[in-house]
Amino acid sequence: MKTETRSEKGDFLFYNKTAKTYDRQRFSNRAGKWGHDLQLAALRSLVADWKDSKVLEIGCGTGRITEALVKWGAFVIATDISSEMLQVAEKRFEDGNSLSSPEFRRMSVFDIDIDISDFDYIIMINVFGRLSSPDKAIKNIASGMSPSSRLIFTFPCLTSILFPFGLLVNARGKSLFHNVTSRWYTPQEIECFCEDANLEVVSRRGNHYIPLPRILFWTLPFFWICQKVLPARFPNRYPSVFVECKLNKSNF
Repeated sequence: MKTETRSEKGDFLFYNKTAKTYDRQRFSNRAGKWGHDLQLAALRSLVADWKDSKVLEIGCGTGRITEALVKWGAFVIATDISSEMLQVAEKRFEDGNSLSSPEFRRMSVFDIDIDISDFDYIIMINVFGRLSSPDKAIKNIASGMSPSSRLIFTFPCLTSILFPFGLLVNARGKSLFHNVTSRWYTPQEIECFCEDANLEVVSRRGNHYIPLPRILFWTLPFFWICQKVLPARFPNRYPSVFVECKLNKSNF
């Protein structure tokens, strides 16, 4: 196991501490739910049919994406570095509903201890911007993928309509409102990360969301208009961008 840096240890403690209030702070009101629904729609649009697919979710957090994947019929192994987050995620499947239960396990993207070659999809949602070494994370995932696997992840896009916010985050090296690692990336940086990991980007989808929805809920009309008028063919203008990758077969 690798030695944690001070920053990574602080991030781990932050997510453990905020696990029980995480969803309430970000997705409980109308603005938060709007962003959540857009993200699910973008994820679902990337795959024609999730039913019976095998999915490894890295950084599942409270399990909100996990729950959707299971509803869509996927078989999911959901992982996170935070045991507190995993406990919250597991509770989503304790109410006796008809959903099948995913497998939960504690795991870091830097220390993958599972054979990922058998998975159809490896996904990381809202994780990339929080990683201390995203290039290493992408290489670590790609090294275990099979030719039929797909990696799907999101990143905070620096060339989006929120670029002033992204610039401030990058200058600080942390979120503006929380003591947790955060960084925004240009599409060119993402392309380089993928190319260095022998991955080919096959598609992109953009979605809007409201930063700090409990505080900035009044900005919902602005973001709603942006979502309606910004063409889908310009995903790099959206604050959050889904990237779908596969192994570059030309380098086999």
